[in-house]
Amino acid sequence: MRNILLERPERFLKPCEISGEKLDLAIQKALDKLERNLPNLTEGFAKTCSTDYKYLYGPNNHWECGMQNGILWLAYELSGNKKFREAAEKQLLTFKERMDNKIGVDSHDVGFVFSPSCVGAYKVTGDESAKQLALDAADYYYNTSYSKKGGFILRSWKYPDFGTRTMMDTLMNAPLLFWAGQVTGRQEYTDAAISQNRISEKYLIREDGSSFHHYQFDIETHEPLYGLTFQGYSNESCWSRGHSWGVYGFPIAYSYSKESYLMDVHKDITYFMLNHLTDDLIPYWDYTLAGSKDAPRDSSAGAIAVCGMHEMCRHLPDDAPQKKIFESAAAQMLEAIIDHCTGDIGQEYDGLICHVTHALPQGQGIDECAIYGDYFYLEALMRFKNPQWNRYW
Repeated sequence: MRNILLERPERFLKPCEISGEKLDLAIQKALDKLERNLPNLTEGFAKTCSTDYKYLYGPNNHWECGMQNGILWLAYELSGNKKFREAAEKQLLTFKERMDNKIGVDSHDVGFVFSPSCVGAYKVTGDESAKQLALDAADYYYNTSYSKKGGFILRSWKYPDFGTRTMMDTLMNAPLLFWAGQVTGRQEYTDAAISQNRISEKYLIREDGSSFHHYQFDIETHEPLYGLTFQGYSNESCWSRGHSWGVYGFPIAYSYSKESYLMDVHKDITYFMLNHLTDDLIPYWDYTLAGSKDAPRDSSAGAIAVCGMHEMCRHLPDDAPQKKIFESAAAQMLEAIIDHCTGDIGQEYDGLICHVTHALPQGQGIDECAIYGDYFYLEALMRFKNPQWNRYW
């Protein structure tokens, strides 16, 4: 039975608010950069991470593309500028092409592709075609990637070199099934998402509140075998961005299912995260390296966690002891990203935030920008500007 305690609670017991002026300046700076880069963001999709802080663009064929489209919807909601909406709507045609031709949808990441794009479009504009496209994607996802035998979503069912695994990332993909179940009334979607969260809590979250990145199951029986990592430091470490998928994914699951254990596991994994933050509040790429002075940071992990703490505060009762801690921690972490990851670094960078580490063991995107980092940063700004914002997940 976990019951992770918060170390140095004085860091987060003091109330913290980002001034309205600072928040507005951060939003305007982000919007200005997006408008300058709008031709690129309209005609192509940024590849996984920047190279020398510059984005390279290609077709809509990978998991981050949904978040690029989501950035445009967020920008439209924040500014009212129709240029962002027009660009987002133009891009939606490419998501239909992806679904029609099954491009990059045979994996655990279908939710990342279709929630911030098509679900977002439907929630912002009422676009019925976007709604139907998201429902089609959810149905394909359920029928191809969900293992009824194991009760979890497979990492990449067409790629057996990974065997039979589930992973932390899937906690942010399962909301597509929750949403589809809510919209259609099809209980099998909801049940699959509920089971994914239960399996994740049971096998991916360790007793100390840290997390494995992946968990391996027997390829035939789907019996649990062992935890491991892909993008983290080691199988025993805690990859910070993977951990943040849980800090945000579990609160979203709670909003749909209202299962009380989700509040408990969220408190434990979030306290683990807060216990492993350095004084400047920008996560290292792996929490095992929190004592290191030269390990690369991952500001995207911080932005995702800000959204997750903010989301859980929507559902916690006012007398929950972690609520004030999460409110303060989220504000402090977002302010730290504004202060340390959006300013001058001696060269121009295409992203809204810098100091993202995508996949250090694979040598990819070390201290660069990444479009998913931009998305969650802009969502965090939206949440603080409009606390009742209707999320896309």
